Amino acid sequence: MEEKELDYVSQKIIEVLREKFPNDQGYVQDKINRLALMGNKFEAFSWALNQLDSDNLFSLFEKLGLDRKGHSFYNHLFKCL
Repeated sequence: MEEKELDYVSQKIIEVLREKFPNDQGYVQDKINRLALMGNKFEAFSWALNQLDSDNLFSLFEKLGLDRKGHSFYNHLFKCL
């Protein structure tokens, strides 16, 4: 699958990973393939909350226009869903 075929949140996750790992196309492609298996942007966001380290997660929040202060709320919300 190509990055442009991913949902909006997944595309932003990949942008973050490309910035963090610019020379590791294999790693980024693996994450594209993994995100492609997710049914929607909510699954992708939940995955990001659990898989990305804090630097990458906060970069994702910035790209999505989310306040990093809401991190605890987002984690709690998606664990309840």
